[in-house]
Amino acid sequence: MPYTSSGCAASCLYCYLVCHYNKCSYLRVFVNREEMMEKIIKTSYKSEKELTFEIGSNSDLILENTVTENLPWTIETFAKEGRGFLTLPTKFDMIEPILNIDHKSKTIIRMSVNPEEIIKKVEFGTSPILNRIDAINKLCDANYPVGLLIAPIIMIENWKEHYKKFLQTLCENLSSKVKKEMFIEVIFMTYSFVHKAINNEAFPRAIELYDKDLMTGRGRGKYSYKSSLKNEGAEFLRTEINRYFPNTKIEYTV
Repeated sequence: MPYTSSGCAASCLYCYLVCHYNKCSYLRVFVNREEMMEKIIKTSYKSEKELTFEIGSNSDLILENTVTENLPWTIETFAKEGRGFLTLPTKFDMIEPILNIDHKSKTIIRMSVNPEEIIKKVEFGTSPILNRIDAINKLCDANYPVGLLIAPIIMIENWKEHYKKFLQTLCENLSSKVKKEMFIEVIFMTYSFVHKAINNEAFPRAIELYDKDLMTGRGRGKYSYKSSLKNEGAEFLRTEINRYFPNTKIEYTV
């Protein structure tokens, strides 16, 4: 659901926000946070079961917080008045403002992670992998529920070797507490004709993400990896994840 902002100051080549903002995915901030939080809280009590509210689908709220300082207020207000959970993903390490607040473990932070090779070539303007790992270690120490969002899986040249090395890096640097408590989500990249056109103009020297030998049409102007390759990749990743994190639940692979 949309929350206090839309857009992002980073420039990830695959992000759907690129299509909405056409090369300049600037950060647009909304000022009616109290109204939005009131609706979330009211909705949280209407359901028979506890709900989880995704508040970070339109923006990276850790990044937004460096501008607005909205996030501590959001987390503490929901912790005090809401039912269920908030959740948000992030690619950034600026988490200090939310470490020492009263969150009551009702906000789930999912750190989006990828091999450093992909971060450098595709996720422009985001935090390096070791910084992200350090951030999730600190969040877990602060008793936030945490997860790893391994996304998007991008089949660049030698992608399996990159992801093997990446999983080893995670295993070596994640704290024992994170390894015990975290969950994992795995999402393969989808791409589009609009992405390709915008990226070729805005970043002419960047890596080409569209590969006609690996991808197939998926809806109007959209591409995904061919089913056989995706299924093989999913099995490979499940095997490697289980090798390094045998006790961690993989929520889904899509």
